[in-house]
Amino acid sequence: MKALTKLMSVLVAASLLLCGCSSQKTNPATTAEETESKKNGGTVKMACVPVDTLNPLITQHSSISDFLSLVYEGLFVTLPDLTTEGVLATEYAVSEDNTVYTIKLKEGVKFHNGKEFSAEDVVATIGYISSYGGNYYPVVEKILGCDAPSSHTVTIILKSPVSDFMNSFDFPILPAGLGYADFLNPCPTFYPVGTGMYIYDGTLEYKNIYLKANTNWHSGNNRPHIDKVDIEILSDDSTVVSAFDAGAVDVLTTSWQNPAEINLTSDLYNTYKTEQNRFTFLGINTGAAAFDTKEERVAFSSHIDSKTLCDDIMLGSAVAASSPVRDNVYFNEQNQSPSAEDETTPDNAYATVSYSTEASGDQVTELYLLYNSSSKTKERLALAIKHRLDTAGYPCTLDPQPYEAYLAKVAGCEYDLYVGEVSIDNCANLSFMFGEERNLQNVCTFYTSELSTLVSNLNRMSGKENKGVAWVNFKKYYNDECFQVPLYFTNGEAYVNKRISGKLVPNISTLLYGFENLYLESTKTE
Repeated sequence: MKALTKLMSVLVAASLLLCGCSSQKTNPATTAEETESKKNGGTVKMACVPVDTLNPLITQHSSISDFLSLVYEGLFVTLPDLTTEGVLATEYAVSEDNTVYTIKLKEGVKFHNGKEFSAEDVVATIGYISSYGGNYYPVVEKILGCDAPSSHTVTIILKSPVSDFMNSFDFPILPAGLGYADFLNPCPTFYPVGTGMYIYDGTLEYKNIYLKANTNWHSGNNRPHIDKVDIEILSDDSTVVSAFDAGAVDVLTTSWQNPAEINLTSDLYNTYKTEQNRFTFLGINTGAAAFDTKEERVAFSSHIDSKTLCDDIMLGSAVAASSPVRDNVYFNEQNQSPSAEDETTPDNAYATVSYSTEASGDQVTELYLLYNSSSKTKERLALAIKHRLDTAGYPCTLDPQPYEAYLAKVAGCEYDLYVGEVSIDNCANLSFMFGEERNLQNVCTFYTSELSTLVSNLNRMSGKENKGVAWVNFKKYYNDECFQVPLYFTNGEAYVNKRISGKLVPNISTLLYGFENLYLESTKTE
């Protein structure tokens, strides 16, 4: 799909369910104990790697995306429980079959160049992504068409049902009228113009990027307290971390690196964490004779203690997983406490499995565990899993591979087990993992029509109750068949120098959410 065309708005007539969403940003908890008036002013220092482009749709560097999240905004942000909060949108409506989304936009918002924000800009941004690709292409690939029935209404029509698709509309909205040259990558001359709390204020080539407070942010109702953000351009990611550790940089995020691999020696910072959808699991080759029955897989998986692995490897920077979707999401409440039946240990839970190769008939005594050797965290995890399996009577040989070779071996099913990691999308759409037989991702080698139907039901159901029922059915099947061992979800973390007061409230869409509440000085009041 290289160009999105307007579809007749009559398609929207399918029974719409109106849903509201807050259009105001969440203000970190204000308590009765606060007795100070926050002053505006001052400069906060950030850092990034050398700039490829300041176009947020196509930059390849997360450290650049981080500070651009202060310049640009999306229609929504996704909260850790997978509910939605409006930013440039005020409310939305969804058709009963989850294929038509009608979004109402906030009025009175202006881009930094003075142009009024409208539905034209949303349609244009979707067109940019569709035509030029980039970081958000997997989202718009699901869109059949978009239309702007009014200046502040957008209609999105999907190719197939996806519930909670509004969660995907957290990508930055750019003004209409951009051309091909703006999407060249690299494009160091791109001039960023968004609707966000900070305005781009120029670049000192190879040295610094400057932002200034947008005093008219959303009609001036809530401007950021910090006047300026000075982003220093450093040579690489490790230098960015070192600069923060030395106090030369005030703010650091883990959007580009596993937090367990960031070793800070200073303690002069506050940490703000949020659960995210970065899912680590142990993939099982169900085509191997050792794992071709669910009884064998259940027996094997009983030796993998996800919570202990999570605690030992991630050191507080992750939460243990019981499925590909976190237990605290809004539709998953009834699964947070396992039932007595779920806690029952199968009779054969501690059996040791041996199997024969199809080619020679020789007994195979070892399992081969594939992992990405480019990641120190994954290497530690693989060693910990090997230790547990060896102790349990499953002799395990490690197969470390650099990232590209690792991906090739996963795609070719050249493993008995592998340490995998994927980012589950904001809609909890699992189709890319389990919905199609031998799909391109090849996340698992297990496929049945029942599994495909269960995944499809998750996408078709709307509302907490209906989606909750669909989730109970999927999770029971997932656990019973045991074709994958869930391990943990990595947190997103933001670190802020203690010289800065106020609190961030990071979420799945951006780790810098709530930046407008940070401040440097205040006046005490009675």
